[in-house]
Amino acid sequence: MTLLPVFIGLVVGWVALRGLLAHPLLPSWVRTAVFWSVPLGAVTWFVIMTADDAFLFPETAPCPREPMREGVLGDGKVSGISTPFPPRAYCRWEDGTVYDLAPGAEFVFWVFFAMTVVPLAAGLWHALREPKSLLR
Repeated sequence: MTLLPVFIGLVVGWVALRGLLAHPLLPSWVRTAVFWSVPLGAVTWFVIMTADDAFLFPETAPCPREPMREGVLGDGKVSGISTPFPPRAYCRWEDGTVYDLAPGAEFVFWVFFAMTVVPLAAGLWHALREPKSLLR
């Protein structure tokens, strides 16, 4: 049952991409921006997902295993948490304190996401309004 939404998403994405490429009013720099923002958004997402991992140097982990000073950042045990969508990486302590690890990268991800979704929506709109323009 999970393959059906994926398949529908791929078909809608393919039609939107074809509509974007066939849209007569969009300048070429918009198309170029879409093709650059997709891989850069994926790299930004990867940076956010790995922000809480201390794979190279565990002693310099972004989520320290013990509090730096009692009551400064958080008390008790800490855990690094990443959520895939919306992308967010943060540390959470036992007392409920939350510390965001990559707020700048989250903003950059949403910029790239908007730079991808808005032109593709325009392409989908064009493909649905003029389906014959896709038959080149």
